[in-house]
Amino acid sequence: MSAEAQLTEAPRTKSYLALAISGLFHPLLVPTYIFLILAGVNPYLFGTSDLGEPRAMSNLILIFLDTFVIPVVAVLIMVKLNMINSVMMHEKSERIGPLLLVMVLYFWIFYNFSQSNQTPTIFSSFLLGVIIALVASFVINLLDKISLHATGMGGLVAVAVIMLALFGPNGIEVGSATIGLPVLLIFTVLIAGAVGSARLALGAHDRMQLYAGYLLGFVSQFVALKFYF
Repeated sequence: MSAEAQLTEAPRTKSYLALAISGLFHPLLVPTYIFLILAGVNPYLFGTSDLGEPRAMSNLILIFLDTFVIPVVAVLIMVKLNMINSVMMHEKSERIGPLLLVMVLYFWIFYNFSQSNQTPTIFSSFLLGVIIALVASFVINLLDKISLHATGMGGLVAVAVIMLALFGPNGIEVGSATIGLPVLLIFTVLIAGAVGSARLALGAHDRMQLYAGYLLGFVSQFVALKFYF
């Protein structure tokens, strides 16, 4: 490979990596990650003794379908109908419809889960935090873009902090190993940083939009927690 080709390939590889990180930690996946953290730390909250039990897996699948698959399909339909240009939604005007749609879906999800006696209060609190962040993001988006990826990561870091405060140094069982909550908190902070770097590399946001997203996502979880506790 020539030197010129290598110079061209490096930015392309960096772009692919940034896209992969952005996809893996898409904000719509945050509720699923929150469930995995909570069920991993204390599966008894959901009436199971292990995350691998059928009941726990059915809850995981339900949450994944409701909070990720259905919204993604709805946004793809909007793209197909030319209501928005692409799933990337580069312009803040393109985000208005999808944000409204996702807010309605998440309100419905939150209502159904919060009405169930099998849903622990702490998980309802986390879902409420996501809704608060969504509503605030919608309002802010009318004025300027805010990083929804950073908002999701800010919420995920807040969840790790709350779990550490509630359950102490206990951890999540992963096979024969245990990941302590302090380690999990450090890991989520590193992930949040990686996601922010990916969004900057893709030119999707500037630093202030990222910082605003982190702060909004983090604070929203504690506002919801205050509402319940």
